Amino acid sequence: MGTVIINQQRLRYFYAVFTHRKISRASESLNTHSSVLTRQIKILEEEIGYKLFERRPRGVEPTYVAELLFEYYRRNYDAQVEFEAGLQELNQMRRGSIHIATPSAYVCPLMDVLNEFHLKFPDVNLNIEENFDPNKIIEKILDDTLHIGIIHLCPENPDIKCWASVPLPLHMLVNKKQALAEKQMVTLEEAMSLPLSLPKAGVLREMVQNVCYKEKVTLPPCVFESDSTDARKKFACAGLGAVFMSAFSAREEIKKGELVALEVNHAVFRSAKLSLVVRRGKLLVPATLQLLRLLENKLSIFKHESEANDSSRIRLGDSK
Repeated sequence: MGTVIINQQRLRYFYAVFTHRKISRASESLNTHSSVLTRQIKILEEEIGYKLFERRPRGVEPTYVAELLFEYYRRNYDAQVEFEAGLQELNQMRRGSIHIATPSAYVCPLMDVLNEFHLKFPDVNLNIEENFDPNKIIEKILDDTLHIGIIHLCPENPDIKCWASVPLPLHMLVNKKQALAEKQMVTLEEAMSLPLSLPKAGVLREMVQNVCYKEKVTLPPCVFESDSTDARKKFACAGLGAVFMSAFSAREEIKKGELVALEVNHAVFRSAKLSLVVRRGKLLVPATLQLLRLLENKLSIFKHESEANDSSRIRLGDSK
């Protein structure tokens, strides 16, 4: 016997007859004619392949198959009630889990909004992953293992939707004792005159390589490869060479006077953005939408910080 597909309306007719044990009472409860109910039960019996009720002088008697079908109906009804209750809890943000990935440099500034969200919706679990690699973040979003990504230098992908973004230029960071540190802005050639520290792979490294190739500028040796933002900053702080990242990512080192952030006079470096991304076409539950809106408002702090740095020549450690 193949899979039995049961019409839900007929199943409701069956339930009425099963519980009332009389066609007339069942039809009254459903506000329909007895003939309609009798015909629908007969069709249901034909679909199942078994008789459901035996006629008795005072009504009908369920068969063994009817008992099985009633149990099936009851379990499905309970599952439906549970499903609808779950939907209601999701809509009221009383359950759920949201996974976010962001570079470590942006976690602390965003904790205010994450804490605010948690206080409002304590039953929604927040999972924060520190990840600086945009490609890995996007891969996880497309796999639905992440719901929200916060990405600097977001690569183009037709399946990724940019929910919001703010300008966050890519600067050249050097030790204040480097000769170039006296400049406010460096050319691409000057930026490539120092030994570099770059990630082993990923969007940042590809961007620097592509810009140099397009502009026919020699890319200097990458003398220190690391996927760690902190490690690359320490490399620059030691005066061993230069790194490329947002001034915001090195704001503490800049304030302490350990690093100077120089603007690179090239459109690709100046046009870099910090983006809030999700999977395009994904149905977002209310809790995720609420968090996205809160994060969108919070993104402005990165822009304001960058503008403040620019206005002070990004030398927050100078005592002038």
